[in-house]
Amino acid sequence: MKESAKNDKVNYMNKVKEFIKEKNLIQNGDHIIIGVSGGADSVYLLLILNELRESMNLTITVVHINHMIRREAVDDQKFVQDLCGQLSIPCKIFEIDVKQIAKREKMSLEEAGRKARYDAFAKTMKKYNADKIAIAHHQNDQAETFLYRVVRGTGIYGAGAMREKDGNLIRPLLCVKKEEIVKYLKEAGQVWVEDASNQDDAFARNQIRNQVIPRLEMINEQAVEHIGWLCEDIKEVTTYLTDQIEESFLRCTKPIGQGFEINCDQLLLENHWIQKQVLKKVLEETAGKKKDLERRHIEDLLTLVENGTGKRISLPYNMVAEKNYQYIKVQKGNISDKQEMTGKILCEEVTDLTNIVENDCIKIIDYDRIETGVQLRCRKPGDFFTFGKDQKRKSLSRYFIDEKIPRQLREEIPLVADGSHIVWIVGRRISEYYKIKESTKRYLKLEFKREGDDSNGEYQSNDFRGRCKQTNRGDGSADQ
Repeated sequence: MKESAKNDKVNYMNKVKEFIKEKNLIQNGDHIIIGVSGGADSVYLLLILNELRESMNLTITVVHINHMIRREAVDDQKFVQDLCGQLSIPCKIFEIDVKQIAKREKMSLEEAGRKARYDAFAKTMKKYNADKIAIAHHQNDQAETFLYRVVRGTGIYGAGAMREKDGNLIRPLLCVKKEEIVKYLKEAGQVWVEDASNQDDAFARNQIRNQVIPRLEMINEQAVEHIGWLCEDIKEVTTYLTDQIEESFLRCTKPIGQGFEINCDQLLLENHWIQKQVLKKVLEETAGKKKDLERRHIEDLLTLVENGTGKRISLPYNMVAEKNYQYIKVQKGNISDKQEMTGKILCEEVTDLTNIVENDCIKIIDYDRIETGVQLRCRKPGDFFTFGKDQKRKSLSRYFIDEKIPRQLREEIPLVADGSHIVWIVGRRISEYYKIKESTKRYLKLEFKREGDDSNGEYQSNDFRGRCKQTNRGDGSADQ
């Protein structure tokens, strides 16, 4: 009987050692920070890594956090300190008022405790220039987390497995079950402390741990392992899907200001599930966090993608999404293409066109075509301009619609007008009627000047204060 128990101990030890080797979790000479609460799981992890200390030339530092919630916390702290003393391992104690953190940060005690632990791990790791942080999560924790997330409505990514290695964080015990840990400690004669709150089924996680998982194991004693296998499969699938989502994200979006612009036409060519994941990524990256971003927010944004223009929705974290034709802008705060602009139109009759280069802010027109004089202003009812060789007349409002100019910009684009006839939509195009031809005898140079620009020569000008979208046409044409 004693021989059998000894063999079990060796088997459990070797199982974890092989897992560490297979997953390349620890290298020779590593300095490992181990989180030890005094419970069975973390004590087992400490004993395992202590067994490897000499053969792998490891340096071990234990971190224990006193959450200052339970009266027994002081006893737990002393237990860990004594155990580390027996093993000649340094132990760093953090006394953290988790209730105060929860109140200040407006989070649950569980969230606050987790934050306190990982902050303490990070500080210790930085102080000692350590290589890894080892956490005592095991197969039952994996199953518990999976079930907890599923019943709370997680998506496929939330259902994936805990990673055995996540940056500097390692989980060497994901290869063993809770019962194996307890059996090992009992056979080794090693005591541990029990946290009475783990038996309180008022907490959802405890209900899963104490009621749901035991019932599943009554149906199939390998239920925990099978859930772990499923988690591993999901992890592999999501790794592949992450690459697909990233490719689609780059195809369908581009960064702008404090957010992203989504090309709806391009997005609708993607798989429906990929569409939702791209939108989810847009929201997460714009918000800078994932919490409180729910399925309904993604569905609302997808509805905006599929529906007509001119609509706007509000989203968490002061985000706004607005659609203009085939594009949606998702940004924090107010959405605007508007750029504060103060300027004037400068007019000069010229005779030599050789050294004049037309661009979005400089145009040459037929001076003799001007009837009432030019004025810089925003649009008015009845405005029109002409286009094409036959000089067809088109209302300015129809032009804005045809060119898919966002509605909020239409009142603010600077225009050079000759009465109701628009000579030049600044930054875009000039009217066919005013373009220079072979028969043109006099030339008028129009230049839009922004505030702060120096001007030379004798100019007539009309001051203009408004907003203007700068447009750079990449087709090389000046007067289309």
